[in-house]
Amino acid sequence: MLKFKSIYCDFDGTITKQDSVNTFFEKYASPKWLEYEKLWVEGKITSRENAIKQVALIRPMSQDVLDNFVDSIEIDDYFLEFIDYLKSQNIKLTILSDGFDLFIEKTLQKYNIENVKYYANHLVYENNTFRIEFPFYNPKCDIGAGMCKCNKINEEKFCYIGDGTSDLCVAKKADFLFATKNLHKFCKANLIKNSHFKSFRNIIDVLKSM
Repeated sequence: MLKFKSIYCDFDGTITKQDSVNTFFEKYASPKWLEYEKLWVEGKITSRENAIKQVALIRPMSQDVLDNFVDSIEIDDYFLEFIDYLKSQNIKLTILSDGFDLFIEKTLQKYNIENVKYYANHLVYENNTFRIEFPFYNPKCDIGAGMCKCNKINEEKFCYIGDGTSDLCVAKKADFLFATKNLHKFCKANLIKNSHFKSFRNIIDVLKSM
């Protein structure tokens, strides 16, 4: 079995217990965000278009409200153990997210996770309102993502960990794939080989068996 020097991983709903972006919209955006979400899942608008429309629906909020929400984000119970295992094996972890960099940055700081590179859309918070920027947008992205995950993978052979729609393109190209939730269902329906996981404990066990 292949021995990987790099692993790429989704953030929302994969590293985190809940999808922090969707939870944020549920709490602080107009219910219309769900209409755009449905159009995106159905492939009628791109992920980038969806993000622009949804962020525009977020109600104005104070810094304290934003900070309290970000502080409530929780990671998988075994993710820190996973980080330690990768360090012991000299395997580099990179987070690829079509979500918000602000959530990732603050969550890594909260759990004292250092030296993990991440790429995500840039959520700008100014004067109690939000806008979104796409520093890693690729107009040639196969799924129209705001952050093109495939464009940030440098190795010919790589391992990927994901859970949902934003992972569909990169999942097809991974040499070894860990999948959960909707991504696992998609892989099962489309006969894409994957290792199903419920927590990072499962991933650690599989990696140790390689």
